[in-house]
Parts: sequence; C-alpha cells; structure tokens
Amino acid sequence: MRNLLLVFFAVIVSATAYAEEEHIAPITAKMPQIKESILKDVLFETINAANEKRGDPSQDEIDKMEETWKGELDSENFVLIASVVSNPLADHLRSIVEGSDGLITEINVMDAKGFSVGQSSPNSDIWQGEELKYTKTFLVGPDAIFIDEVEEDGSTQSFQSQANFTVKDSSGKPIGAVSVGIDVGILLDY
Repeated sequence: MRNLLLVFFAVIVSATAYAEEEHIAPITAKMPQIKESILKDVLFETINAANEKRGDPSQDEIDKMEETWKGELDSENFVLIASVVSNPLADHLRSIVEGSDGLITEINVMDAKGFSVGQSSPNSDIWQGEELKYTKTFLVGPDAIFIDEVEEDGSTQSFQSQANFTVKDSSGKPIGAVSVGIDVGILLDY
C-alpha cells in the first residue's frame, strides 16, 4: 500500500510540475517547424477533397459515423478507419511521427466539419467537431493556434500536450485543422 501511495504521489508531483504551463513556450517555438513538416500538398489535397465530398452532415449522420468508427475499433473490419489511417496523408503523418525521435506521438488532420481525414494512428473517434482541438482553431480563424494542457496518455505512458492549428488555403480561408501530440517529457528533457 505504501508503494502505491508513493507512485500516486509521484504522478501528482509530475502533473503539478506541468501545471504552470511551462510547455507552452517550447511548443510555440517549435510550431513553425512542425507546421512546415505537415503542411504539404497531400494535406491540402486530402482536406479539399473531403470538404467537397462531405457536404453538411446532420447530427444523426455524425453519430452514425462515430458508431461505425467505434464498432470497427472493436472488430477486425476496418473500412472507415482504413480510409483515415491508410491513405497518402496518413503515410505522410506517420513519417513525421517516426522521424521525430519520440517528440511527436500522433497527428490528426481534420476537414472543415471536424472529421478526421488523416491520422498517424487510429484514435478513439473520427469526429473532432466538438473537441477543443477543432473549436479553438478552425472555429476561431485562419491563424489560430491552441496548445492544450498536459495530460497523461495511458496508451504511451507519457505526459502529452496537443498543439493544434487551423489550416488555411492560399487565399487565407480556413479549410481544416491539425492536432499534434507532443511528448512533454521529451520536449522539456525530463
């Protein structure tokens, strides 16, 4: 029991160390490099194609897609998931994650409606339209950047923050958003 309390205390102390948002300035400094590596033709082509195809889905249609996605996570039939994690954009995103020496843990690209159109690895849902990564970027404007607080990521056993930004076309119009998982321990050299 004593060991369990010590582990719990260590986790609280580690999380508290991030409470002062010491991760914001280093992530902000890396944002130009991160954006440059992600914002390639394949990203713009994929987002634009999705925006043209998707239209304006109803909440029922969104809910059905979410249900399908979650059902596929529990099965071996990955039709919808494969469309997001097995396309040229997803390949590009994985190459960035793999080349980051562990700093970048995941990348998720969303269209104008908040649907994932490219993920470096499958996450728990396809629609991000109600999440801060979308509402604090795409809905804010073409130059919006939102760096989220640090949370423990159970799948990677690391402390992670998400660096999120709006994607705009050559005219400056918002067309989508990107969310980048950053391992804060690696970022801050802990």
